[in-house]
Order: sequence, then structure tokens, then C-alpha cells
Amino acid sequence: MNSNNSIIEVKNLIKIYEDGDVLAVDNISFNIEKGEIFALLGPNGAGKTTTINILATLLNATDGEAKVNHYDVRKDPDKVRKSIGIVFQEPALDTEMKGWENLELHAILYGMSKKERKAKIKEVLKLVDLEDRADTYVKNYSGGMKRRLEIARGLIHEPAVLFLDEPTLGLDPQTRRKIWEKIKELNDLKMTILITTHYMEEADFLADRICIMDHGKIIALDTSENLKKQLSGDVVDIQFEKIENQMILPQIVNQIREIPGVKNVSFGDQKENQNMMPMEMNLPKNMPNFDPAMIQARIRDIMSSPKKLLDAWKKFPMASQMFLNAPLEAKKRIANMFDDNLLEEVPEEIKTEIIKIKKGDYENIEQDFELKLSISCESGGKELPLIIQKINDNNLKIKNVNMHQPTLEDVFLHYVGTAIREESSDRVKGIKNLIQLRQLRK
Repeated sequence: MNSNNSIIEVKNLIKIYEDGDVLAVDNISFNIEKGEIFALLGPNGAGKTTTINILATLLNATDGEAKVNHYDVRKDPDKVRKSIGIVFQEPALDTEMKGWENLELHAILYGMSKKERKAKIKEVLKLVDLEDRADTYVKNYSGGMKRRLEIARGLIHEPAVLFLDEPTLGLDPQTRRKIWEKIKELNDLKMTILITTHYMEEADFLADRICIMDHGKIIALDTSENLKKQLSGDVVDIQFEKIENQMILPQIVNQIREIPGVKNVSFGDQKENQNMMPMEMNLPKNMPNFDPAMIQARIRDIMSSPKKLLDAWKKFPMASQMFLNAPLEAKKRIANMFDDNLLEEVPEEIKTEIIKIKKGDYENIEQDFELKLSISCESGGKELPLIIQKINDNNLKIKNVNMHQPTLEDVFLHYVGTAIREESSDRVKGIKNLIQLRQLRK
């Protein structure tokens, strides 16, 4: 890529959280061209947010270089901040103020004159179709209106780059589509946009290029069409009836993988995955392939002791997500392991969930889990009968079978799966060595 046309340049970027021995960003490099919509995808804990925070000067890198609008994030942080607009995932509006007042406050913080503020507020409100709601208190805005106002606020100082962190999270499909249209309109005005999202359809619709991160590394970077072409063949999605014993899943996955012509097996559909305890571990190609039975044993070992769970929650962000996404029955078993004293050591989000469980807040909620396997094959018509035979051998009931050409979601699952992963001992050792070397240099 021609670096002269690059508005964001990242070279050998590394971030180590030294207190937790966590390598969050692992020697990544990429460029974003002026006027490009660039989507950053990856599971929780992949390093997306850390990368964005470094580019936004909210976090210092451990090593490497990063430039935004030709300014070094380390040497010229103030110039970088003036070059970017940010729409955070969490709402950051003052709901007790009117729409235009939120924009006025932001413009004042950027040192804009009264005349500039007045003209720019009118311009950005028109851009996001909120002219007629400028005098309405934000507490009376809908979710979509609030999101559009936050985008307007990010544009008030005419940034060269706009960072959008999960811009449509929690919005209904119709409102999400309207936000997409506004993002496209901004891009038509030559605005460079860096977006993070968990919605594959969103990335597919908006992005010129897509970067998939996992374990702090970039594992795929190309246009959506080219990424799909790399996943040649067919994808078979198999949805099951309710599964009583999820411990059998790694065994089934292992058996299906042994079928000639099967290239990859992962737990499909992220929305459905939120309702189950992930049991599989998909590791990068440069890491060893562990026996699923060994992984299961390790997970059971961690879940057998409250102290081991506490240690995992503190060291590995994905371990917390494992608990939060687990079935209610599994959460109840874990909650019963923690008395009031131990509960004080639990991370706040998990602590809140455990307290709700102990109080019986979820007693009337019926749990209904449906699982879908996504299987990448060389020829779906040829491999499908063998796949079904393996499933029948394990006495599982199939609810639905669907075969289709690869989608961006299939590409994502192919590269990262739906795993709760622990760092290997060699990898953690390497991180510690890096930390020790940095301490020696100091």
C-alpha cells in the first residue's frame, strides 16, 4: 500500500499489560488509506479495543510505531486528538442537556469560536437528520437518535478520521440500517472511518477492507469478497435440538474433523453462542493443536475451585466472558461456590451476576439452548451424509440443515472460532521475558 496516501500507519505495534502478563497487541502492522472505511473485527480479548485506544492516544504502546494523519501518537498526541473524532461504545451524552447543548459543550472544549460553533452545530445536526430535535432534551431521544447525536458530536471539529466503536450495538435492525446509511454518507464526503463491530453484516455492508484480529495478532486482512473467496467450497450449518450434555460436543467436533474433505468446524451463529458454554478451542495456525479432551479437563479443573476461577477471571478477560455467556445452570453451580467473603474478590461484572443469581432474580427464566455447528467443506453434497452419520452415532437430534456459499460470518468463524482460550505456558513465558527485558532497559 502506498504510505503517502495512508492516513493511519501502524508498524510493529506491541502492547503488554505488565501487571497481568497479558500480551494484548502482538507486533501488528497495517495502513489505512485516506477516505477508506476499515473494519476491525475479532472476538472479545482479541486486541481491537487496545489498538483503537493506542491510536486515539488513550493508551501508550509498549513498542512499535503508530501515526494518525501523519502525526506520531507518542510524540504529537495533541495533534492526533485534534485529527480524530470518537464515538465510544458506551453512551457519553449528558441526557439532562438538549441535543444542541451537548454539541456546544464539545465544540467549546475544542476551542471553536462562537460563530464557528453555531455554523458547525447546524451543519452536523442536518447531516444526521436531527435538526428538528436540537432543542429536545437527550433523555427523550430514542436509542438511534442518541447514536446519531454522538456521531454528530464526533464530527463537530471536522476530524480527518472518525473512530466508531460498535456504532449500532443494541439498536433494532431498521435503526441500524439508518446509521449505516449515515456512515456511508460521511464516507462519500471522503471521511476516513475506522469501525469495530460484532455484526458481520455491518462490516460486509460498510467496509472497504476488513481486518480480523485474534490473540493480539492480525490473522486476516483483505476485502470482504477476497476473504470469502479464500474459504472455497461449501459451508454446512447444522442446528440441533436441545442438547442435555454439552460435554459431548468436543468429541463430535473431533469426529467430524476427521472426515475427508472437512476443512474446519466451529460453533456457528454468535447470537446463539451467547446462550451456551463454549467448549472448543480454535488456536492460531502457529500454535500447537491440543487434544479437545485435554482442553475439557483443563476447563473442568478451573471450574472446580473458586480460587482457580478468581485467578482465571483476573488474568484472562475471555474467562470472564465464559462465565457471563454460560447457561444459567452452570452459572448457578459456580455462584454457589462463592461465599460473601470470596465474593468481594470477584470482578464487578461477575459479582453483580452472582448476586442476582443468589437472590433468585433468574428463577422464572426458562433456559432453552439451541446449538449450531458451522462446517467448512470441499464439497458439501459429498461430505454431508458422512457428517450426519457421525451425529446420529452420538444420538443427537438434528433440527435443521442448511448448505450455502461462504459468508463473512463463516470467514470469521473459520479464523477465530468461538473459543474461550488460555495462553499456552510458552506464550506466557515469552510475555514475561519481554516484560523483564523492558524493566532491564529502564
